[in-house]
Amino acid sequence: MYDLGEAGSLHRVSGPRNTTVVQYNETALARWIEEAVRKAQIQVLLGAVLLRVRRDGGRISGIDLATRYGEVTVAGQGFVDASGDAALTFMAGFPCREPVRTIFGTQMIVLEGFNEAALAALDRVELKGRLTTKGEAYGLKRHDGFLSAPPGQGVALVNMTHIETPLDAVAASRQQLEARAEADRLLAFLQAEYPGALGRARIRSYGLPGARQTRWIVGRHHLVADEVRQGVRFADAVGRCSWPIELHQRPDDVDWEVFSDDHMHWIPLGMMLPADAENLVAAGRCADGDPAALASVRVMGPCIAMGAAAAHALDLAGSGSVKQLDMAALRARLRDNLERTD
Repeated sequence: MYDLGEAGSLHRVSGPRNTTVVQYNETALARWIEEAVRKAQIQVLLGAVLLRVRRDGGRISGIDLATRYGEVTVAGQGFVDASGDAALTFMAGFPCREPVRTIFGTQMIVLEGFNEAALAALDRVELKGRLTTKGEAYGLKRHDGFLSAPPGQGVALVNMTHIETPLDAVAASRQQLEARAEADRLLAFLQAEYPGALGRARIRSYGLPGARQTRWIVGRHHLVADEVRQGVRFADAVGRCSWPIELHQRPDDVDWEVFSDDHMHWIPLGMMLPADAENLVAAGRCADGDPAALASVRVMGPCIAMGAAAAHALDLAGSGSVKQLDMAALRARLRDNLERTD
């Protein structure tokens, strides 16, 4: 964040419902990550997809991947499932969960060519009302969302659609095209209904469909919403969070539960450990929790904290088991994510 901020590629925007949104230039962030990986001399394998998982009891010994150049087998002492869909955990045969009801995703878009001053004056409540009364005529189903435009940057991030995110390969491919078509319909609505602000706006980029919850692990701990509400600090906490419960379970709206300014809730390592696995840690939105609890901890900041915790946990476990970690040593490594306030 420091590097992107210094380069003018990151901006903090005060969001609704007691939130702060950190908006970044997606191209600059991608290049920062690529350079960080390259400078760390991490061996990368681009464009690969998972075919098989080699498992011996509770341990994964390797994974078989398909690339355009042929199959590749990767052996390792420990593995992180950061797939979002618990793909590694699922294909290894460890238990997983799926939502009982649909949790909707979003097709994010970045706009340019709009009138910045007019957009800044746009009333969010009035926008929601107009989506409610007129959105159906444009083929839109979501009535909530936001346009976030850091001053002077000429771009606006738009989060105003709801899409299904199926786990079936053919259905997911079909949905990706439908999601972009829905984004186009959203732009048509914005151009027609707010010509002064967005009449000449155009889509600069379509992100990949943003999936919020599809399939996740059965962990050693199943985080529940009351633990989030009560701010339970677990003995095996590896990160902290204060984002509201943001549950996308309705096609037309979002159920928000906002916390007080001093609220903090905690991420236990147990929700990242598949119950039967010895050398596998899940990071991100495929960690274990009920839909409401995950609706808070699956956002970017906590997911980054989980990624750091997963890497340190596997490093400390070595050839042993993540079930028998020195938690004091892990907490010391994760001090910035657990205690730091500056």
